[in-house]
Amino acid sequence: MNTKADTLMTQKEPEVEPEGQESYIVTEGKKRGATRDVRAEAAYDRYYTVLRVHPGDAILTDNWHTNEVLNHARNNFEGVTFAMRTLEAWGAMIENDHRAYYTAGGRIWMMDLEPSEGKKRRLPGTGPAAGKK
Repeated sequence: MNTKADTLMTQKEPEVEPEGQESYIVTEGKKRGATRDVRAEAAYDRYYTVLRVHPGDAILTDNWHTNEVLNHARNNFEGVTFAMRTLEAWGAMIENDHRAYYTAGGRIWMMDLEPSEGKKRRLPGTGPAAGKK
C-alpha cells in the first residue's frame, strides 16, 4: 500500500554541485582519512618553519603530563618546515604568517612561525637531540 510517506521518501532532491573546494581527505598525520574543511589559503602549497613551540601566556601546572606533551610538541615541530595544509591537517590553526595555535593534551600551545620558500631540512639545534650530548 502506498502512503504519502513512501511517496516522499522515493522523491529525490536534485543534487547541487559544490562551489569550489570545500573539504579534502587528509592524507598526512594521525587523522589520516578524516575529512577537513579547507580554507582558501591552505589549498595552495605555502610552507612555514616552526621556530618555537611554547605555552604563550598560559600558566602551566608543572606535572608529568604537561611536560611530556610540551616536550613531544617541541620535538616534533620545532625547526621543521611544514606545508600549511599539513599543519592544519594535524589540527593547528594558523592565525597569521608568524603565529599558529595547536591543541594537544587538552592545552593550547603557540607556534612561532616563519614563512618559507619550500620544504627545508630541520634547523640545527632543534628536535629530540637538541638537549642531549
